[in-house]
Amino acid sequence: MAENKKPSQESVKLIDLIEKKLTIPVYQRPYKWTEKNVITLLDDIFEFVILKNKNYRLGSVILHEEGDDKHIVDGQQRLTTISILLRCLSNQFNGLLLKQNFKHKISKNNIVYNQRIINQWIGTKLRADENKKEFYSKILDKCEFIIFTVYHQDEAFQLFDSQNSRGLALEPFDLLKAFHLREMVYDTEEERTICVERWEKSIDNKTLKPILGNHLFRIRKWSKNQSKYSFTKDDIDEFKGISLYQKQRYPYESPVRMLDGLVDNSQNNKFLRNLHIAQYYPFSITMPIINGKRFFEYVDFYIQQREKLFDLDKEDLIKAEIPEFVEFYEKNCLHYNGSSRSGDEKVRNMYENILFAFIDKFGFIDDFGSYYEAFYKTVYFIRCNYKRITTETILKCDERKIFRIINDALTPDVLKSYQYKSYRITGELVKGIDNIKTFIENGK
Repeated sequence: MAENKKPSQESVKLIDLIEKKLTIPVYQRPYKWTEKNVITLLDDIFEFVILKNKNYRLGSVILHEEGDDKHIVDGQQRLTTISILLRCLSNQFNGLLLKQNFKHKISKNNIVYNQRIINQWIGTKLRADENKKEFYSKILDKCEFIIFTVYHQDEAFQLFDSQNSRGLALEPFDLLKAFHLREMVYDTEEERTICVERWEKSIDNKTLKPILGNHLFRIRKWSKNQSKYSFTKDDIDEFKGISLYQKQRYPYESPVRMLDGLVDNSQNNKFLRNLHIAQYYPFSITMPIINGKRFFEYVDFYIQQREKLFDLDKEDLIKAEIPEFVEFYEKNCLHYNGSSRSGDEKVRNMYENILFAFIDKFGFIDDFGSYYEAFYKTVYFIRCNYKRITTETILKCDERKIFRIINDALTPDVLKSYQYKSYRITGELVKGIDNIKTFIENGK
């Protein structure tokens, strides 16, 4: 039984490893090795197995064994490159990861490009066919991996972090991706692939980490009056919740489950689809997380919501919902001397999150302008009162209670009092914020 098996470690020659059936799980990142990575590896192998006639350790591979399947948790970049190299040296070779179905466009493009680089390197270094045969034979015989085999996913991730000193440790985003893909028990392979592709796209265009770490995580925590700021691996439970495929445990799950079923039914109903009724799950930032597909939809939904709020009809982006707000935001939050200071960025993020939470709860109401100006004065009053703004400044400030008020409010009127506040700034200001002070005190 896998439950009783303990992790194992062994040194395995490449000639023995190529006989094993290895797979790259869907949660893994695309193949992204660069030309520099490839050439460095090739030169190292050549130096040891040809010039020095010594054995060469290619590194470590972490496998998660599940039944007959051996999933690669760490080492897929190096194993993919070795697979390409062996195929370039011998058309007869068809082992390791050559049978893997690489679906991601980035992986496909890099495989084609690196195959060209490897062929050029072979043509320069080896030339004669007998040299290629010798190199192929020596790679199989003299190159080896250290194989760590584990039988539980959590062990695999933990081992990855402790052993992978040359690479990047798994981030909370990687762990969330793996967890929620495993939760897609009854979803199709196509649905899982779509989720992965959207997730990877949001990593590549640099929208994933900000939406999770800078916005959703902080809003969820601050709405519960919890003093948390940085999103780490210790915090991933914030984005875990209800597993719909499992039996209901608590009464609070009932409305979430019913709503999920309603949306699924409407998406499969042609009449309702034509009327555009209940086609999308009505997410809210602080709602209980629904594990699996809905989590990926949740993240993607708020990436788009952020674009609607802060991006002003820019190329390849969604048109802003309220263009006049974006003009206000860019003028008063981005385009002043000192806006890139660490403290100013923290204040700006708090302001963004208040607006994010407010709009998520009440939408773009008619007098939205009065609210975003009032919140601006309240938050940027912090900038005027402190010369140095740290994480602790934000976490301890009284203004953070706005998140709890928004979360508990039934109407936006509860927050109207912020519109009537007056401010007087008497201390010495940091450079570049004279216009901020003027707006806070005079509204202009």
